Amino acid sequence: MKFTVTRSFSTRISIYILLVTGAILCATFLVFYRSARKQVQIEAETRASVSLDNTVLRIDEVLHSVEVALTNNAWQVDRYIHCPDSMFSIARRLLESNSIIIGSAIAFEPDYYPEKGHFFSPYAYRNGDSIACKQLGVESYDYHYMDWYQIPKLLDRPYWSEPYFDTGGGEKIMTTYSLPLHDGNGKLYAVFTADLSLEWLAQKVGSLKLYPDSYNLVIGRSGTYLVHPYPERILTETIFTATYDMKDTTVVGIGHRMIAGEKGFATIQNDSLSTSYIFYAPVERTGWSVAVACTYDDIFAGVDRIRNRIVIIAAAGLLLLLVFCLYTIRQLVHPLTRLANSIRNIAQGDLMTPLPPLGKRHDEMGMLYDSFGFMQHSLSEYMKELAATTANKERIESELRIASEIQMEMIPKIFPPFPERKDIDLFATILPAKAVGGDLYDFFVENDCLFFTVADVSGKGIPASLLMVVTRSLFRTMASHLKTPAAILSSLNDALSESNESGMFVTMFLGVLHLKTGVLAYCNAGHNPPVFFTQQEQAHFLQVTPNIPLGLFHGFSYTEQELTLKADASLFLYTDGVTEAENPDKQLFSEERLLKELDRLSDGTPTFIVNQMMEAIHSHAAGAEQSDDITMLCLHYLPQ
Repeated sequence: MKFTVTRSFSTRISIYILLVTGAILCATFLVFYRSARKQVQIEAETRASVSLDNTVLRIDEVLHSVEVALTNNAWQVDRYIHCPDSMFSIARRLLESNSIIIGSAIAFEPDYYPEKGHFFSPYAYRNGDSIACKQLGVESYDYHYMDWYQIPKLLDRPYWSEPYFDTGGGEKIMTTYSLPLHDGNGKLYAVFTADLSLEWLAQKVGSLKLYPDSYNLVIGRSGTYLVHPYPERILTETIFTATYDMKDTTVVGIGHRMIAGEKGFATIQNDSLSTSYIFYAPVERTGWSVAVACTYDDIFAGVDRIRNRIVIIAAAGLLLLLVFCLYTIRQLVHPLTRLANSIRNIAQGDLMTPLPPLGKRHDEMGMLYDSFGFMQHSLSEYMKELAATTANKERIESELRIASEIQMEMIPKIFPPFPERKDIDLFATILPAKAVGGDLYDFFVENDCLFFTVADVSGKGIPASLLMVVTRSLFRTMASHLKTPAAILSSLNDALSESNESGMFVTMFLGVLHLKTGVLAYCNAGHNPPVFFTQQEQAHFLQVTPNIPLGLFHGFSYTEQELTLKADASLFLYTDGVTEAENPDKQLFSEERLLKELDRLSDGTPTFIVNQMMEAIHSHAAGAEQSDDITMLCLHYLPQ
């Protein structure tokens, strides 16, 4: 029987790869390893959860038995309250009937029995195999300030204390259950206690052994170790301080969840134990938390051995697959080698290179050959169109460059502008966002008056630049006839608003400074208020009347204002491209930073101030694209 293989190039390659990789990898590694590892992890979690619950239950039973024992004996204290010496017997009998309790005290309020003095706290404790009694309260051991006395008194309810080393009492690490006692009037007169040694807790937790290398621990309400495989850490370290040198901070989060009384499971990366799994559960009666830590090797040792074997088998299979594919694919793609040589010549610019003959093929190879032929024809046509488009683009860029040069020649650009005058220093600059812009500054001196302005045309690009040119020409014309800022702006507004079908407008600040008297008459048409500052006075915005921009409403009457400049005063005019300059995080340069920078630069010349402000804007932008034109003008008044 003749074996026929499909003529599709892609199908043949897919069949060869799928037959080999599907048999070796999918069946032996992915399916088995993932499912086996998941099952082992689920089993480990279930086993840990059940063991933890049983351990917590056994601990809770012991604590509950102590609470019940203390509650059942509390009535004797009230019955023999008039016989203080009988309290020793009550505490002793409690220890005799409860072998787990190592000590018990009946701590009375200060001076409760005047004849017994300020302290009276009969205490029974285990001394080897016998039970001894003593008076617990003395000047050096004021139990009234101990946690086991103070906290249940303040809370007015039973309380399990955090484990502590009892110096002057039991002389060992213990935890105390305290039961407040009240008289018939509800007033607290004593605290009845029962002490438990932490040895029983270590024994209970030590019986929890999930894996050969697993270890257990218990932390208190504050995270202090109560049970730990390293005894020197008990009561001296917390779960937080013990992990300072660990790179993985997961343990800190586990500690917070354990303190919060949560139950759960987490994975940590320990520097010495590699990956470990922590299972934890709360002891709700005391606020403690029990945890068991198991290493990765303990849980997944069996699965990892199988994984290693599969990896070896898969590596051998992949090697065979590599040899097989190299031989097979080389035979299939040989025609592509000749086609690639022709395509390389086309890519180097020889679009007329002929493609090698391939014969009649109806698979993907034939489709690829036809596609390259079509591409060759399309590239030839595209190169012709690209040449024409490039020529047009260069012509437009040349015209824009000439337009920009013409626009910049219309504004003053020689500084210092008035070298013969000593009473005024001035510097200005424009940085368009595009080839041409809509910002404007201008100034001139006539009859000892300095006329100066900064304006911003709405929009950007060629339309804004045309309106800017018109505005500058009208300003020069009207300022030579009308001497007040309000009259000049009113005339400008009427001229621009006529036939303004595009709806464009101009914001402008115009000032006229009488250089001999220092009187500044100014008018603002919807523009950013200038900044006023001296070397002695902080920078602040000039108070301006909010007139409307130019070109919106015909016949609007503008209101001007007046200010007398003192010697050494400076004005800083700008457009909104300064304060609204953005950095890559879309944060604005802002008016606050503008004032701060001007305060820093207040002792500089106008040239220095403007150049430094431009550097501050570029530093803030940090390479972000400029979105608006930037214009700045700074003048310094220096009357003789």
